[in-house]
Amino acid sequence: MRAGKIAGVELVINNWFILLFALFAAAGLVSKVLLVFSAVLCHELAHMLMAIGLGYKVKQVELLPFGAVARIEGIADAGAISEIMIAAAGPLASMALAVLCYIGIHEVSNWQDVCQFYGEVNLMLALFNLLPALPLDGGRILRAILSCRRDYRDATAIVVTISYSIICILAILTGAGYWLYNTINLTMLVAALFLFITVRTEKNLAGFRAMRILASKKTELLGRQVMPTSHLTAMESAMLGDIIRLFGPEKYYIIHIIDQNFKLCGALTETEVWEGLVQKGIKSRINEFLR
Repeated sequence: MRAGKIAGVELVINNWFILLFALFAAAGLVSKVLLVFSAVLCHELAHMLMAIGLGYKVKQVELLPFGAVARIEGIADAGAISEIMIAAAGPLASMALAVLCYIGIHEVSNWQDVCQFYGEVNLMLALFNLLPALPLDGGRILRAILSCRRDYRDATAIVVTISYSIICILAILTGAGYWLYNTINLTMLVAALFLFITVRTEKNLAGFRAMRILASKKTELLGRQVMPTSHLTAMESAMLGDIIRLFGPEKYYIIHIIDQNFKLCGALTETEVWEGLVQKGIKSRINEFLR
């Protein structure tokens, strides 16, 4: 549901967020829900400010039950460092608010209950978002770290597996709570359902990222006529998959191919490598492209 715009950025409220809001409202906790809403908004504002500071354009913000997602133009093709900085900004902001609330408990006597609740909300928001599950901030940070040494799809697959493990743990804890205390933790249940639905989307989108990056590089190169380039040297027997794993989003790549005597056999552009991937497969040898 669209809720308006903030500084030109469209604000969207996810249906799962509305469901959680309704559940708390039905329990007579409207004031606390509003505090949770503001905590999530501050969390996402930190993401937005970091993205803008790094030169990205924020188009839309969607509020989710336990965080939010900013639709940032070009972020899907960003480098690992940028992705880590943007993802980490939210939890750091929530932790900072939790610390301020803890200080406020001792300084403002009339607002102790509010400060304590708001501090707990921000602390839980930070900790939950740091879980290594997609699409949470912790999952994005872990994927970015893994993608420094692995293919992006492989990194995503690893984090997806971890995400499903976390979903199972949340489901088991919910079931155990019902069995032991005859009550259902709705927050934990909604979290498990939310992660189960959204993690599949992240897995499906990962496969298209490489093509988006290449298209973006081509557009930039055609438009500006020049862009930073990185050179890789590969033995003629090197597998295509091992070379592609070294490609990053910020530079265009030229691959120099040498034989066993370390003599230059030829060179390929990144575009030629990707086109060859479609024809020959990821397990092909790079020297096959020179024939």
